[in-house]
Amino acid sequence: MKKISSLLLIALLTCFSALSMADKMPEQAKVMDVASQTVDINQASLDDLISLKGVGKKRAQAIISYREMNGKFASVDDLLKVKGIGAKVLADNIQRLKI
Repeated sequence: MKKISSLLLIALLTCFSALSMADKMPEQAKVMDVASQTVDINQASLDDLISLKGVGKKRAQAIISYREMNGKFASVDDLLKVKGIGAKVLADNIQRLKI
């Protein structure tokens, strides 16, 4: 009887674990999808820029402010002119950035 109870408990826990993982899968897929999208730095919204690695709200706003004050970026490398954006942030995101 103890073996049957133990097996039922294990089966029940396994089912709940599987359901819990299935609920999280679409959320993880969404994060992966956003992480693979390209970002046009001349048109990107605050949320688009925040999706970049190492770019939070403050840096994203700095990019938008720079763009508004100085016009469109001529190249992706022009991001280095924005306060708070360094070579590491640029290198971490170079594959996702476009003009």
